Amino acid sequence: MSPTNARRTLLIGNPFNEYLIGDLDAFPHAKRRLGGNSSLRMAWLARPGDVVVVAQPADPAFLRYLLRLKGLGPDDVTVLVPPPGRFGTDVLTRDRLLHPEFVERARRAVEARGIEQVLPFSFEPAVAALALRLGLEKGTPGFGFLAGSGHDLLNTKSAFRSIAEGLGLPLPAGVVTRVREDAEDFASSLLAVGKPVIVKQDFHAGAHGNEILAPRPGVSQVGAPLMSVLEGPDAVRDHFDRHWERYTNRGRDYTVVEEYLEDSVPLGSEFAVADDGVVEQHGCEMRMAPVFDGIAIPGLTTPEAVLREFLDAAARLCEPVRAMGYRGLINIDGLAAPGGRVVLSEYNGRLGGTTHLHWFGENLVGPDYLTERVLVTRNKWRVPSFPETVRALERSGLAFDPVTRAGVIIACDHVRQGGAVEYCLIARDRDEALRWETRLSGLFPG
Repeated sequence: MSPTNARRTLLIGNPFNEYLIGDLDAFPHAKRRLGGNSSLRMAWLARPGDVVVVAQPADPAFLRYLLRLKGLGPDDVTVLVPPPGRFGTDVLTRDRLLHPEFVERARRAVEARGIEQVLPFSFEPAVAALALRLGLEKGTPGFGFLAGSGHDLLNTKSAFRSIAEGLGLPLPAGVVTRVREDAEDFASSLLAVGKPVIVKQDFHAGAHGNEILAPRPGVSQVGAPLMSVLEGPDAVRDHFDRHWERYTNRGRDYTVVEEYLEDSVPLGSEFAVADDGVVEQHGCEMRMAPVFDGIAIPGLTTPEAVLREFLDAAARLCEPVRAMGYRGLINIDGLAAPGGRVVLSEYNGRLGGTTHLHWFGENLVGPDYLTERVLVTRNKWRVPSFPETVRALERSGLAFDPVTRAGVIIACDHVRQGGAVEYCLIARDRDEALRWETRLSGLFPG
């Protein structure tokens, strides 16, 4: 189930859904709407004749921009938006994807375009149900595993630790538990000797379900939106009293508690899992502020040998995943810790925040893009409007140039949702990338 598959595809942009995200109700409306709008990234993977399902209507100017960079015309791709659901048009949830009116619209589009398979961002149960109703199950690789709730197995931090520990892969010290006392005891034992810990909700994305517990002020906050300083056993006990229900999603899920490795560089990777083997697509650094806010492919600071050690460990994790019957993309994260230590931190059997960037590299730069270019992104560049942003990039000479295969691409338009866009800067090397980022920051000062 690779986005490079030549068969016509129903692409579904559901990065935020009730199966993948711990508790959609807990998100403020603005953040939920912004997260749901990232479904627009799926349109970069579309080929002529494909159908793309997104959560919210897109700015027509952005769609024209996207299709033009892809070399497609306005009628080459069909874009569908389901009727509003429980959260309005914020995110693609089950009530929207399986709404009778939308199922019928999707059926007509599938038949008109000759669609053969479905490729969602996240192959959760609602997508499986929709695929069955549209008759796309036979053409979708690995459908049996995914329809049998395989999505849950490959998107939980508890299952990841079970498989990785069984393979003897490098991990931070940690516990997986539903028992509050076990989580509290592990956290207390590390905090008592001055080591911070990180608590992770089993189901979540983009580090939003994580919280750092620090034994003292001044601990760096990377990879978690929340941090609490707990000085002494009474403070630890009180913290778990107040937050255990949140950590376990009201008792539904496991909780993962690990040693938090300060001053580490978050690493990411993407692999394609197919019948005949596993293909490494790329490795990268994740830019945190303090949660996921961008990517650098292949990286800006990590030594090549360290990145290779991480990728080799991640590749080993893909083999049991392939043996289980999963087919598609998998993203595996890790850390480059001080002293050259490399650990894995989680896996996600779905598309990821780098999937569309890989498309940029292979299609706008070339098959050797990992050695010829550096791709650097930010998810929240504050701008006045999409058209003004495009004009400013063109005037400054920073807009992507297909001839030089370098410049800035607007990867996703969030202006209506939050006054920002996502950019991907394609540079010839690290120094050029950092210079161009400085220039970008000056285009719209204040």
